[in-house]
Amino acid sequence: MKIGYVISFPFLYLAISLLEDCLAKRSKDIYCGACLALIDEVNWDISQVDPKEKIQVGSFRIDSKGNQALQEIPLARSAVHLTEVLEGVCNQMSNYASSTNADGRRSYVRTNSRDGSAVSLTNIEITGEVHSQLKFACESLIEDHEDNLIPAFQTGLDNMPELICVELMDVCSKINLTDFIEANRAVRTNPAKAADVTDGVKEEDDEEEEESKDEL
Repeated sequence: MKIGYVISFPFLYLAISLLEDCLAKRSKDIYCGACLALIDEVNWDISQVDPKEKIQVGSFRIDSKGNQALQEIPLARSAVHLTEVLEGVCNQMSNYASSTNADGRRSYVRTNSRDGSAVSLTNIEITGEVHSQLKFACESLIEDHEDNLIPAFQTGLDNMPELICVELMDVCSKINLTDFIEANRAVRTNPAKAADVTDGVKEEDDEEEEESKDEL
């Protein structure tokens, strides 16, 4: 009996190591997906603010000359507006689902369009677990990096995903950025599937319903 335990130990160790590697990879996938989705959502919110809308910032105190140190800046990228956006952005993670491309790499796509137009969802897995994991990852990233996120968004640079997700947070690689863009472009622009947006979608509720029927 003791020999049996000695022989099985290496296999048990190998199984645990493989499981840890799998969980670590999954965790990085989730954090990368949450980061890219976060940027997409924040940029969208910024784009919806009227560029002409301003906000006063600075000190309201009156100096010895009777002046106030106030200035007007665009509301869209102000710290006040960005703080408000970041407080609610993680709720948008419920609009995302996981997708695996032909090379086996996982990405995350928005499952509904913001303008109400039809979308194509092929090879998509929509589950409550993914939503919860993305939201938790999103909240964790904001909590850890909020002081750097707001200044980054204020720059308005085009390479925000690389700047934040690759360089600042170190949760994505450059290939992840390409996968995210391509996956979401396919969802939004594939007219062949627009008539049936649920084709190829694997939903948690459907699986549970099938299991119930099997039990009966």
